[in-house]
Amino acid sequence: MRIMSLSNTFNKIMVCLALVCALHILCSIPLKAAGAASSENTEGQELRKILVVYSTEQGEPDDSVRILDLVLGHFTADLVFVSDDQVTEEAIRDSTHVVYYGKVSRSLPEQCRQLLTAYRGPLLVIGENIEQLAGRFSFLEVLGKTEINKVSKDASSYQLLDQNYPAIQVLLRQGEAVYQGWRGEYSIPLLSVHEGDAYFATPNLDAPFIHFLGEGLYSFFDEKHKGERLAYIRLEDVHPFSDPNLVKEAGEYLADKQIPFMIAVIPVYTNQDTHAQYRLKDKPEMVKVLRDLQARGASIILHGYTHQYRSSETGEGFEFWDVENNIPISGPPDSVIEVKRRHHFSSEAQYEAYLRDRLEFQESYTRERLEKGIQELTELGLYPLGFEAPHYTMSLEGYRWVSEYFTYLLGQTQLGNEDWHHMSTAPYVTSPSFLGGMTLLPETVGYYDPESLTPIGDFAEKLEQMSFIEDGMIGMFYHPYLGVKGLRDMIAYAEEIPGLRWIDMKTLEHRKSEKFSAVDRSDRPYTGDSFFSKLAEFWEAGTVQKVLWIVTAVVTFMVIAFLLYTLRIRLSLRKQLFEERRNHG
Repeated sequence: MRIMSLSNTFNKIMVCLALVCALHILCSIPLKAAGAASSENTEGQELRKILVVYSTEQGEPDDSVRILDLVLGHFTADLVFVSDDQVTEEAIRDSTHVVYYGKVSRSLPEQCRQLLTAYRGPLLVIGENIEQLAGRFSFLEVLGKTEINKVSKDASSYQLLDQNYPAIQVLLRQGEAVYQGWRGEYSIPLLSVHEGDAYFATPNLDAPFIHFLGEGLYSFFDEKHKGERLAYIRLEDVHPFSDPNLVKEAGEYLADKQIPFMIAVIPVYTNQDTHAQYRLKDKPEMVKVLRDLQARGASIILHGYTHQYRSSETGEGFEFWDVENNIPISGPPDSVIEVKRRHHFSSEAQYEAYLRDRLEFQESYTRERLEKGIQELTELGLYPLGFEAPHYTMSLEGYRWVSEYFTYLLGQTQLGNEDWHHMSTAPYVTSPSFLGGMTLLPETVGYYDPESLTPIGDFAEKLEQMSFIEDGMIGMFYHPYLGVKGLRDMIAYAEEIPGLRWIDMKTLEHRKSEKFSAVDRSDRPYTGDSFFSKLAEFWEAGTVQKVLWIVTAVVTFMVIAFLLYTLRIRLSLRKQLFEERRNHG
């Protein structure tokens, strides 16, 4: 009876232990960072269907249209782009919002003009050709062209521009000017809104106008600001030959301040003179530093495989773009690439076959380097949670391939396949359609530039410019080889911004990837093998987590003690039974 009673007690303890462990596991699952990624759309965002009608020189989406894609991707993932001569009544009817972008001045097709004028939902017009929609935009009058050198939101908030920029002068008869453009003492409405419609009085979507439009879209979509500024800091260009002590110093400074951060890692270092390659796995001291920092809150970012192409040095060269020819990668790094055009071929079929061969090589090259980089990091217990293209350069097709491996892209984006210099970013987290479903965590305020005479002054100026934009992203990076002083200065300036909240990539939602299963383990990063790593993990946990760990430890100890006590009793009973049998023959 005594054994049965103890057994019942044991069963109850095991049930309690199971409940405690289940609770512990549930509480260990990281919560999403509210508002940190565009994938966390509000109900309104999920219902939005935006049609973008554009007028460009070639009648095709160009760099400016993709910049527009960048800012609109913050408000919805349902974006459709059509040229002004292709817009249909069905496309208009199925849209909750319509945006017309007039990059060039031209006579709009009659059907386009009629459909835009008759559309019953909110309509935003950007740039040229607003006078052709006068019936819809009777609340303003077009006066002609002008220039502006300052922009203001209200009487106390303005931003000086670095030069005079062309704009379209309008007279606002009704409605509100969200932004004013200024030249001297004279102002014009830069962004006007009235009864759901809006007009942005310049076709220029380069910075800083992309920022003004980006924030103005909150008024157009009738969406409230969250009252916070998301921020991130990443330690850049960490490779096998980086100084582990400097990487450790920078990472521990951020970890001690409880700032989640990222480390952009290059798994292989290539010597530009000898072409010899050195892998991260051959540098155990660096691997240990990265593992320990990952355990303390760092998120690993894959920053290319070698960060170089041809004879360039790792960290200096490009990897996914042929800079010498200014074209997407189309041949091995050590080959001479002859760029051919249509006139080099006797038929269109031959030219198309040539383009297909180039694209096939680019795809195999890109995938091989992505997969090798992922494999070499994960084998070391380092799990990359995002991708950063070396020097932000990559073809549009390349982004789609990367999206099969990663949910998040860091930095800026290249806008087309013609010229790597054409790149841009957004003022906030966004998921533009040309990234194939990836979410961009934009770099917006740059880095500590040691070649500048006033690196911190330059950084502070960029912070001030982004502070002009409500809810704007503060994205920055720092090179650990510079020592920790510059990093301290950057963080000190950043922390002065009201409502700043640092992004922790480990708490963001990651899509399941058939190509890269390690992303699915982002909530269980490598925590090191040593007792001290486990101890550090415990002390960094929240109060609830600590209590659960302690309860689990106590219950586990009780179960082990009970098992030992039960075993002792059973052995004692067996011994007693054996002695009784021996005494009674």
